[in-house]
Order: sequence, then C-alpha cells, then structure tokens
Amino acid sequence: MTKSAMLSNLQQMNIACTQCELRNGNLGLVFGEGNVNSPLVFVGREPFAQQTEELLHQILQEAGFGTGDVYITNILKCRPSRKPTLSHMEKCLPWLRKQYCILKPSVMVLLGLTTAQTILDKDITLKQFGKWFQRGDTMMMPIYHPGSLLASPLRHEICVKYLRKVKEVCKPVSPAPPVSRASDTTLQ
Repeated sequence: MTKSAMLSNLQQMNIACTQCELRNGNLGLVFGEGNVNSPLVFVGREPFAQQTEELLHQILQEAGFGTGDVYITNILKCRPSRKPTLSHMEKCLPWLRKQYCILKPSVMVLLGLTTAQTILDKDITLKQFGKWFQRGDTMMMPIYHPGSLLASPLRHEICVKYLRKVKEVCKPVSPAPPVSRASDTTLQ
C-alpha cells in the first residue's frame, strides 16, 4: 500500500474521532497536505488561517523550497471554533504519531513554541529555535510559527535563515502528486 493510501485510510479513521469536544462545532478537518514522499515534514499546532498559510508558503519559497518539496500537518486535525488546550493536543498526538510512522521523515520543522514543547520537550524556549534536536532517525528544528511573523518582520528574516539551514540537510526528492486541499473536510 502506498503512503498516500495509508494516509487516506488514517484520515478516514480520524474523521470519526470523538476524543475531545473540539469536533463539536469545529470548522473542518485538515489532516495534512503536500508531498507524502518528502523527507521534510512541517508540524504546526492547528490548521492555519489563510493568511498564516500564505505566509508559510512565502517563507518556504524565500528559503528555496518548492511547493512539492514538503509535507505540512498539525497536531490538531480539526479547525477548532475555540482556542485549543494542551489537553486537546495531547488527545490528538496519537494521530500525528501514526502520520509520522507512515511518512518516516528524516527532518521535521516544528512551527511555534507550543508545537516544540508538545513534541520535543516542555522546557524548550525561544532561545532554542533554529537549533537541531535528534529524536531517533529524525532531526527536528523548532522555528517561529508563521502567525507570529505577521507582527514581527525581524522574525520573518530569522525564519527564512532557519529554513535555509533546513534546506542544507534535506536531500532532493522526486515530487509526488500533492495531497489536494480537498482533504479539508467539513465535519457534520
């Protein structure tokens, strides 16, 4: 079975998830998108607002990544209608772990402090952004969340610098057909 097929099966199982109350009144499901064969996975806290997603794609492009070079996912798989808690993220982590087991990335970029603290270590600080952490066979780097770049042009430049460091360690991969935005599924 291909990675795309395995991720599609996992997404179908996730649609039925009732582990927390965020599914009630949520604004849709975004399981992940991009090149499933990429060695590079970006992980955020929750699905991005349109402006934040556009900014992420902009800094990727500025750092030299093409649209088919990465896979993007989140800890939370649904667009919550209210601010998620750490408890919500902990309940969603098994879904991310299952994605990780399918994707087998060699590099993960963790977007934002909450994501870094949830995945790496609760004691991670902003001072450790842009530094590499090794977890098993995967190198991980926490960077600023694209949403925080809206208020700080200096962070924008720093993020591009960090992503250029990521680009140096990523091996080129032949593009796979991207997972479409059709995976943004509104749940009833």
